[in-house]
Amino acid sequence: PDTGIGAWLAWAAIELGAAAVAEPRRDAKLLLGHAAGLDAAALVTRPAGPLGSAGVAAFRAAVARRRRREPVSRIVGRREFWSLDFALGPATLDPRPDSETIIEVALEALSERRRAWRLLDLGCGSGCLLGALLKELPLAFGLGVDLDPAALIVARDNITALGFSGRAAFAAMDWSAGLRGRFDLIVCNPPYVPSSAIAGLQPEVRLWDPGLALDGGVDGLTAYRRLVPRLPDLLAA
Repeated sequence: PDTGIGAWLAWAAIELGAAAVAEPRRDAKLLLGHAAGLDAAALVTRPAGPLGSAGVAAFRAAVARRRRREPVSRIVGRREFWSLDFALGPATLDPRPDSETIIEVALEALSERRRAWRLLDLGCGSGCLLGALLKELPLAFGLGVDLDPAALIVARDNITALGFSGRAAFAAMDWSAGLRGRFDLIVCNPPYVPSSAIAGLQPEVRLWDPGLALDGGVDGLTAYRRLVPRLPDLLAA
């Protein structure tokens, strides 16, 4: 097609629509902005502007990945959560906006924002829950736990990038096994999808989110059965 921005957007929207992507035009804009380093305003005001050979190559590659139903957030490598920017990795769940309700409920439970709360994030993944809480609770200290060391590296790097590294620590362990001490607040977003239902999930989830973060066992409650009995020993009175 023509090398103008508008023509490339139209081409990508057709390509993604043919792949049954839910919002092809929106995703095309996000991918083009990422591939060519253009903001939303430039995409609107410069429809005839050229991309250049490097921009075209990067955009074609990004569209090809999205056609395989790889989420935009994984292609660009980042996701906004609680108005913060988090890097993603293959070992981390892609945070969804509905998980922000965990933060809302947690903050309702802690009436005093400026207190040295002790936080525990079990299965921290990208560190999005812990990062959001550390933002809202400036005197808090948090421990992020995950079974996968690769996820912990992503979480640690995210917390460092947010400027919270002095108020967080990370440990690789199987949920709370071996964990000692008490915490004022424990947050967790454990796997809850029944094993038999995973095959029916959207490709963006089924193919790209780590199975460890999705598979909740036969009825989806395996992690809950392990976690809940331990909570009284971990929560401060």
